Amino acid sequence: MADDIDLANDLIDIERSRALSKIRQSTASAEASGSKFCVECGDNMPVGRTKLGYKLCVPCAEYAERKKSMYFED
Repeated sequence: MADDIDLANDLIDIERSRALSKIRQSTASAEASGSKFCVECGDNMPVGRTKLGYKLCVPCAEYAERKKSMYFED
């Protein structure tokens, strides 16, 4: 029988899969349409940033980096 921790881990796995699917769909649709918009928030991307291949605007990229560093494990 599953305990609370197993159920919580299953929920985390489901939510992670949903988030990754959303990101992949956004990225694929942005690449297909030649979009110049941030895949996270939909705001306009600076031309220089899109030429370098970035998919996130500066605020979204900064947020992603902060979030990533908060959950980094050694």
